[in-house]
Amino acid sequence: MKALFAQNQLDTQRPLVTESVKRAVVSIARDSWEVYFSRLFPATGSVGTGVQILAVSHTGIKLLRMVKGSHEAGGPLRVLRTYSFADILFVTIPSQNMLEFNLASEKVILFSARAHQVKTLVDDFILELKKDSDYVVAVRNFLPEDPALLAFHKGDIIHLQPLEPPRMGYSAGCVVGKKVVYLEELRRRGPDFGWRFGTIHGRVGRFPSELVQPAAAPDFLQLPAEPGRGRAAAVAAAVASTAAAREVGRRREGPPVRAGSADRGEDGLALPPYTMLEFAQKYFRDPQRRPQDGLRPKSKEGRESRTLEDMLCFTKTPLQDSLIELSDSSLNKMATDMFLAVMRFMGDASLKGQSELDVLCTLLKLCRDHEVMRDECYCQVVKQITDNTSTKQDSCQRGWRLLYIVAAYRSCSEVLQPHLVRFLQDVGRTPGLPFQGIAKACEQNLQRTLRFGGRLELPSSMELRAMLAGRSSKRQLFLLPGGLERHLKIKTCTVALDVVEEICAEMALTRPEAFDEYVIFVVTNRGQHVCPLSRRAYILDVASEMEQVDGGYTLWFRRVLWDQPLKFENELYVTMHYNQVLPDYLKGLFSSMPAGQPGEQQLQQVSKLAALQHRAKDHFYLPSTREAQEYIPAQLYRTVAAAAWLSLLGQHQQQMQALSPHQARAQFLGLLSASPMFGSSFFFVQSCSNGAVPAPCILAVNQNGLNFLSTDTHELMVKFSLKEIQSTRTQRPTASSSYPYVEIALGDVTTQRTMQLQLEQVRAGVLGLSPSPAGPGAVSRGGRARGEPAQRP
Repeated sequence: MKALFAQNQLDTQRPLVTESVKRAVVSIARDSWEVYFSRLFPATGSVGTGVQILAVSHTGIKLLRMVKGSHEAGGPLRVLRTYSFADILFVTIPSQNMLEFNLASEKVILFSARAHQVKTLVDDFILELKKDSDYVVAVRNFLPEDPALLAFHKGDIIHLQPLEPPRMGYSAGCVVGKKVVYLEELRRRGPDFGWRFGTIHGRVGRFPSELVQPAAAPDFLQLPAEPGRGRAAAVAAAVASTAAAREVGRRREGPPVRAGSADRGEDGLALPPYTMLEFAQKYFRDPQRRPQDGLRPKSKEGRESRTLEDMLCFTKTPLQDSLIELSDSSLNKMATDMFLAVMRFMGDASLKGQSELDVLCTLLKLCRDHEVMRDECYCQVVKQITDNTSTKQDSCQRGWRLLYIVAAYRSCSEVLQPHLVRFLQDVGRTPGLPFQGIAKACEQNLQRTLRFGGRLELPSSMELRAMLAGRSSKRQLFLLPGGLERHLKIKTCTVALDVVEEICAEMALTRPEAFDEYVIFVVTNRGQHVCPLSRRAYILDVASEMEQVDGGYTLWFRRVLWDQPLKFENELYVTMHYNQVLPDYLKGLFSSMPAGQPGEQQLQQVSKLAALQHRAKDHFYLPSTREAQEYIPAQLYRTVAAAAWLSLLGQHQQQMQALSPHQARAQFLGLLSASPMFGSSFFFVQSCSNGAVPAPCILAVNQNGLNFLSTDTHELMVKFSLKEIQSTRTQRPTASSSYPYVEIALGDVTTQRTMQLQLEQVRAGVLGLSPSPAGPGAVSRGGRARGEPAQRP
């Protein structure tokens, strides 16, 4: 924008005078200023994302966050995630204030008081973009055996083509309603009679119309009509949409350039597939057309391969142009600034008063704000660590550290991915090469970033110093029930799922079904705020975010589902589950309380459980009156004299002598698991909008549904199965309300009704949470409820 103003000599004293300049100013502002032409809505998401604002513009949606220290209106905004309209299949509002964006490969759940306005605006944009679009998106997989049909997967973008004419002497058709219908007849009756014709990934064929829906055109640059070097710009500009990037890389680019091709003429060289040199041959600027870095054309023989190799080798001077051919001058300038930042980080250029963290943040922000620049960044770093001849002793090592960090934060395109992975594998697996260890770590970071999306929070100065010193992990405390502590090694790319799997492995649990039943919670505000972490949340991101909010945060590990049968062999497993259920048992939540004297069977059960608790503490002596009172639910203890309880405990004491503390805990769990409320998460309900639910009451959430219990007798009063639950949403306390509430949608789509529950405790305000990507406030339909181990009533 500054360049445009300078070029036209515009300032506050010289207003715009021509329509063309006005249009140019608006066009640059629309394309360069990310949120200037956006409508902003307040929005929240899952823990770890940090989203505060949803921006909707003509290009798509963006998740934004206010920059720290700028909470005033109009303060700087940080873009966390960007989704183009080509990525969005459709938007729904499962419940009030809840937005569900259904994308080609994931779902994004957000909460906003302006949910209906957001949906209307997004639908209008999508509808407008779909007009006259010759693209469709697959809503289901189609994998036919017939090679004449077009195979695709859900989320693939298909380019529609005119209906293919049959070959001479052949007739093509399909079976419709037990009748063979020929394509010749379909043309007479309309081209959309059940079948379409299109192309994807270099393949063409027919496919059923019912498996696709109209889609906005993928957001990559228009390719030139004639093959040539300009195609690299289109590949480099594939942004936001994974499906679009895949289509550019595989379908539009066509087969790799080989010797004798039209692109290269007779000098072209056939290179091994998926090397960085092959990538450079296809997508870098032509080294013969514009020599740079002091290079000059070599002899005709081997001219191209040598100059390409030089372009992929270390240079002591800054680049004058981007490595990847970018036609946009602003992107080219950005690439040269990026390369200077790479040189400064590696120590090959002066920092000019900046710190290493400042330089790193500049690089990461460029990659975050301009996805098209990510491949360029990777190529620049690879160039500077290849045949590094710097006079700075640690230049190459710092370059590898930079690559390690970038791979943890930003993914590369699917076009570059196989080339970059092979480069890292060649270094990591070739005996005798230096930097083998960090090359393997870079590959692991890249694979995890592609899987989980990459880190969101920029590294602190302390984390950066540790990484530059070769320390890529830290010890983080996780609390298990009963005060058990686990100090786990957390690496740059460790996510909550990794922690769950590590602790589960220590408990001898190895099946993914078992991992689904455990969740990491972040606890702040002195234990009054408990919130589950998404399984994709990076632990160091959460730690960084929480340290800014509450330095006294803790991380809990708890079981929230109880579908899998109990196991009693592993001591940590038994101890952890014993400690988690014991507090609820002592509050009497697993059984109903009798109005008068308990029956003989209940007395024997309770006294045996008390004796097992005593033995679990490794005590052989008879418990005292005070100890007996601690082992028995208070409501039951008051119904029988203390001497009678001691007598009953004495009857079981002899049987417990032969048990170890581990065996006593295992027997306790085995006996208690027969209770119908075992495996529940309990919440105290202050009030309920549903007249059928007497309040106050206790809510037990388990795999059978929502169970409302009497606060006095703990008897079941009302029950809702999971099949009746459409969705849940948690509302935090506000200035006018000191209590949180949960809004639950019951019934089906046609007869949906809403029930609001007001909860007593803030940290009990997250009900039925799903650790899956569905995000907060979700209860699995027809399956399992996911609860929070908050403070019990």
